[in-house]
Amino acid sequence: MKKILSTSLIVLCLSGCIGYGNGIMSYAINGSSSKDRNFTQEELDKIEIFFGVNTKPSQPYIQLSYLEATGEHAASMDELVLLLKKEAAKYGADAIIEVSRIAEAREAGSVVFTEGNYVYDAMVLTGIAVKYTEKAKKLGGK
Repeated sequence: MKKILSTSLIVLCLSGCIGYGNGIMSYAINGSSSKDRNFTQEELDKIEIFFGVNTKPSQPYIQLSYLEATGEHAASMDELVLLLKKEAAKYGADAIIEVSRIAEAREAGSVVFTEGNYVYDAMVLTGIAVKYTEKAKKLGGK
């Protein structure tokens, strides 16, 4: 009986659905580190976004982190920008520069029974979280 129950449980787990939600990855650079906490909408709204290759603010900055937000099927640009901002805020960023959009093939469906599975192009936004150096100097008291 235990063997049948164990086998049934394994099959049930393996036949579950696969799919992806929206996700975020970041890679710290220049010795930066992140602090995981919740940020207010006001704090997130202060983070500037610069879309496109070589788009940068006119003031000096330091790079904090490379960011990559990947969307689920039918994810919106606004959802992914919000993910980028939330992750950048963890590093104390003032802006996200060089934000670019690409597509990544992803599959959704079930693990065991592949009939009905489908592949879709997920939207991926990448960018670099930066901190303005003038603010960094003022915060450090120098």
